[in-house]
Amino acid sequence: MTSVPHLLLRAAVTFQPQSGLMSKVGAENPFHRQYRAGNLRSIWLKRSAWFLRLWRLWRERGLLYIAQRALKRLTPAIRYDPTWIRSHDGLTARDIEQIRIRIEKLGHHPVFTVILSLSDASSPTFGATVKSIVMQLYPRWELCIVSQSSAGIALVEAFIPNDPRIAVLSYNIDGVEQIGTALAQTTGEFVVFLEQEDALAPHALYMMAEEINTWPDASLIYVDEDRIDNRSRRSHPHFKTDWNPDLLLSQDYLGNSAAFRRDLVTAVGGVRTEFVRSQYYDLALRIIEHMNPKAIRHIPFVLNHRALTDLDIVERSDSAVAAERRALREHLDRTGIHGTIEASRSGRHHRLRRQLPKQSPQVSIIIPTRDHLELLRGTVESIRDTTNYSNYEIVIVDNQSVDSATLLYLARIGDQPQVRVLRYDDAFNYSAINNFAAHHCTASILALVNNDVLVINDDWLTEMVSHAVRPEVGAVGAMLYYPDGIIQHAGIVVGVGGVAANCYRGLQRGSTGYFSRAELIQNYSAVTAACLVTRAEVFAEVGGFDETNLKVAFNDVDYCLRVRERGYLITWTPYAELYHLESASRGDDVSREESARFRREQQYFAKRWLDLLPRDPYYSVNLSLDRDAFTLARVPRSHRPWLTD
Repeated sequence: MTSVPHLLLRAAVTFQPQSGLMSKVGAENPFHRQYRAGNLRSIWLKRSAWFLRLWRLWRERGLLYIAQRALKRLTPAIRYDPTWIRSHDGLTARDIEQIRIRIEKLGHHPVFTVILSLSDASSPTFGATVKSIVMQLYPRWELCIVSQSSAGIALVEAFIPNDPRIAVLSYNIDGVEQIGTALAQTTGEFVVFLEQEDALAPHALYMMAEEINTWPDASLIYVDEDRIDNRSRRSHPHFKTDWNPDLLLSQDYLGNSAAFRRDLVTAVGGVRTEFVRSQYYDLALRIIEHMNPKAIRHIPFVLNHRALTDLDIVERSDSAVAAERRALREHLDRTGIHGTIEASRSGRHHRLRRQLPKQSPQVSIIIPTRDHLELLRGTVESIRDTTNYSNYEIVIVDNQSVDSATLLYLARIGDQPQVRVLRYDDAFNYSAINNFAAHHCTASILALVNNDVLVINDDWLTEMVSHAVRPEVGAVGAMLYYPDGIIQHAGIVVGVGGVAANCYRGLQRGSTGYFSRAELIQNYSAVTAACLVTRAEVFAEVGGFDETNLKVAFNDVDYCLRVRERGYLITWTPYAELYHLESASRGDDVSREESARFRREQQYFAKRWLDLLPRDPYYSVNLSLDRDAFTLARVPRSHRPWLTD
């Protein structure tokens, strides 16, 4: 049972000021020293505002409200209620009529082959699966049911309707091998593989046909999914990201909800028998090796309802996880990716630990600072004492420090190996400071680091550089925590809060997040420059940070978005961990002049990226923009194509 004091402390983090994206040269306490010395004053000054807000909330709304909010942070979940489903995910009679009209107007009517692998014909879920195909609004499909059991076939034949589009096949061979045999006897342009726990929404195949008409080169189409119990109650909605290659190497987020172009399936050899329980993950990995990423399409509608089982939600079998890792290992070997595959921290998914080049590239770790010696010293010593990556230099950029102790420290440390001190004598401009430092660095890798962090794991830089050297990656971000172990930053989604927001802010360290995304390497639209690694050539290619329009706020997000415009990926890894305390050295940024500057920069950013804000490709249109990230949107931002006529 969680105690009331614990809830209050957690709530203090829950209601802290959301200023993460605007703090730059702001500093973090060297936490361990301050705690050892008993100097808690600076932390108390930051926390006191949170406790004051807590007190007001307690007075206005009561302890129960605070406890509910804190518990929500401890056990985040999407509230997926019937009202939302009826309003935003159901089909009305008018919708059905419009869809049928729309189907007739489609320029191309692809045939879908649905292969249903049957393990137990007596299962109550089997009937729902077959019925969901028969009830499809899109008529051009063929259903092939395969089973090893002759008794099962007898039950199936007695159940299925008399429909020429349905065939029942029985082979005395392994279940996965049956799928391949059935594939050879069907003719559809696209293939959908289902199991008896699946039930497609009535408009599932229609939506896929719409996608194919909109994107004729589409070769792999996947959809969102949820779970449904034996009382038809739906839960656990998986609102997926658009194409996310690094996430796919961490988990099979495509799931059992994909359609594959037939010629690609046959070209790669079809479904393989040695990957039982992960055969579709293996198939997807082999197919994407031969595809343009633009041919991978995501439909952000819940179009597959899988039967709810404890195995699906709580813990997958060891054999399924092992089969996925074998499939992933072979994918790495085929594509020439060097690295080892390990278990994710929860053990349910995967970590790809990439291998560095034989000659590790030099890294310039750029640290802007102004006074606040204890903070700077803590950051520098943390890097030097902890980091196991050897080929780096620390470049401290002094922005008009006046404290005598700081100046003495800078003079002394500048003479030490692997450390340089640059002087930037103009007014504070975070973008200009980093651009200035990058111009004076010759290393091929730049690591932008605030003077307010402490390194946690010794291989943080190794991990980040292993991604930064990938030619398809433009920038890499880290996992940042508050000093009490609460997550501060785990990637950035744009649009939330009107501009952008840190993911999973306020969750406890070790939390897995929404469908385990807080523990997995993946792609995001942006990462914070409190700890950002990028290749120098990429930094130069996009012109560095915008020092004219975004001097302090949102320049890191803008940088990442401009990098993405050039076709690069932004990768975030939870395996580079640092502590971070925002704005300790710059204060709370609340002066009239600073507030006006922040509003200008916010307005500029919103105007510059207006088209992207409502549709971050790594954040579902079914998730909220006006509340915390990864909570259900009051009204989805999805497009219903049947309503365009």
